[in-house]
Amino acid sequence: MVVRVGDLIVARGVATREQVDAALGASRASGAPLCSELLASGVGEDLLAGILAERHGVPGVDLSRSVLDLAHLELVPRAVAEGDVMLPLSSEGGRIHLAMSEPFDEQTLAEVRFVTGREVSSYVAVHSALVRTIREAYDARERGEPLWQGERVDEGTIGIAVIRPRQAEGEAQVAAEADEVDLDAALSGDEPLHPVAEVEIDVGAEPRPAPQRMDAKRLVLVVDDEPEIRLLVQRTFQARGYAVETASDGAEAVEKAVAAVPDLVLLDAMLPRLHGFEACRRLKADPRTRHVPVIMMTAIYRGWRFAQDVRESYGAEDYVEKPFRLEDLLRRAESAIDATEARRSGAGDGAGPALARGTELLAAGKPIEALAELEAAVKADGYSTEAHYQLGRALRATGDHFRAMTALERATELKPHFAALRALATLYEEKGFRRKAAEMLERALPAAPDEASRETVRRELIRHLG
Repeated sequence: MVVRVGDLIVARGVATREQVDAALGASRASGAPLCSELLASGVGEDLLAGILAERHGVPGVDLSRSVLDLAHLELVPRAVAEGDVMLPLSSEGGRIHLAMSEPFDEQTLAEVRFVTGREVSSYVAVHSALVRTIREAYDARERGEPLWQGERVDEGTIGIAVIRPRQAEGEAQVAAEADEVDLDAALSGDEPLHPVAEVEIDVGAEPRPAPQRMDAKRLVLVVDDEPEIRLLVQRTFQARGYAVETASDGAEAVEKAVAAVPDLVLLDAMLPRLHGFEACRRLKADPRTRHVPVIMMTAIYRGWRFAQDVRESYGAEDYVEKPFRLEDLLRRAESAIDATEARRSGAGDGAGPALARGTELLAAGKPIEALAELEAAVKADGYSTEAHYQLGRALRATGDHFRAMTALERATELKPHFAALRALATLYEEKGFRRKAAEMLERALPAAPDEASRETVRRELIRHLG
């Protein structure tokens, strides 16, 4: 059952029904969110952030009691921050921690991941407070000031006031200053509240051979939402002797690629239903398509940094800026196919030896020594589920929770790894991300190795949902 924010506010005693009704009337007249109207009427930002945290299942941020290191604003240009209503809080653990009024805007999150090459953790904030803070913080940075602080910051406080769901007033967790701003009080997940264009993919399946084709032609999947570009590229490749399939959005692209297993995917970045970057990520997570080279095409994201990030963060083979010359696209496509075939024919031991040594060191209670081996294992085979899982365990054992989360998330992207899903559920629960904890447990149920394990997961899931 979906609980309305207004009902939750009354149930938690944050405001009376009369106050909520008055704020709802003002909200309809102004177009502002309910919590923004209640904030304007004098309700505490910490209480409203707590309500939003409970509603969304992610930690909230009380900006009025936070101190921001303005160096982190370099991560997101001002125009983007104001347009998408998001504020970079920290880069702790190699992630970007964003305050957002809509923490599950997956297209925005995917674009931030791509542009920065980092994973993103989202926190929810009251919309009007966030808009004001974005303006004030970027103004302060342009004046050369190193910090911005809210109007209710206690003397001597440095950090972000993070509020976990159901937390009472005055109990906001203010993160301590570490090297940057330490947000170790909260870990975030990035799945949308209402997932966009979900595609059913059996990520636990073993790689299967490509379907038998009527001829020996190499198959290229061309994905673009502009019919003219699809047709032009299709004719060009057919004239060179390729078989060509086309798709007009990211979800269709993933479906067709999983079904046909092409020799190459030409994938536009800006696509409807499922963003091109996310489509690329899913193709590289599925055992059936992970070895298919992907060439990203874009008219928006330009420059060497984007090209490097899309290769490292999303696994694309190449990156082509629009407008492009068809001869150059053909040359790069053939180079990508040839390079992929050469790598597959010369595949070595992959992660095996380093993974075995790292796992042994971890079992011996030597996580620091295990880290080097397990990082080498992941570098040797970025598609090894077990290597990412063991790396996540080692990172958590050394206290590097954000990198541990990233490694475990990668393991579960590659395969519904039961132990990794349980580890993620535990981490999410510890850090206040109830919704993500429940989601991991739901995913763990069908991956459980036996009935006893399934029953344990069921009990934990009932406790989360109760």
